[in-house]
Amino acid sequence: MSRRRWLTRSAVLASAIGGLWLAGEGAWMAAKAELGQVLLQRAWDGNRDAPWSGADMSPLARLTAPALGVETIVLDSASGEAMAWGPGHVRGTALPGAPGLAAIAGHRDSHLAFLGDLGPGSEVVIERGGETHRFRVTGAEVVDSRTWRFPAERDGRPRLALSTCWPLDAQTPGPLRLIVHAEAIRA
Repeated sequence: MSRRRWLTRSAVLASAIGGLWLAGEGAWMAAKAELGQVLLQRAWDGNRDAPWSGADMSPLARLTAPALGVETIVLDSASGEAMAWGPGHVRGTALPGAPGLAAIAGHRDSHLAFLGDLGPGSEVVIERGGETHRFRVTGAEVVDSRTWRFPAERDGRPRLALSTCWPLDAQTPGPLRLIVHAEAIRA
């Protein structure tokens, strides 16, 4: 076999292997996200602290967007490791449903991909500690995560800030975040 032909075949083979590797990585991330939610749902339903042995996060709340048919378990941490499995509560903010601003962050390509479909007036439901808290979306904004911080306490009413990367269809990470704001619905 000539050197040129060998190089061509090697390049084609390397490209094919690389493509399969990338496709496998993407499939693994999607499968991991789905499996994680199944295990988290089981832990939530069974009132267990950890969804699996050795997990360094636990279910904190269930978040539902009824009009969209979306339900996801919120973890007690918004660390990068935790958010591979589900959206997480941002430390330093109120607990979901408690007085003050509760911030929940998650990935745009999995658990919080639906945020772009929430508009003003949309309902978001949080279940935590045996209680159900209903929120109404008041608006959304795109912010630069390098300079923006979650707002300070205003009036002690329960509020939500749901955060994910922006733009929703981007393939590479960036500093922009979509923040969806919601206020508690008074009973």
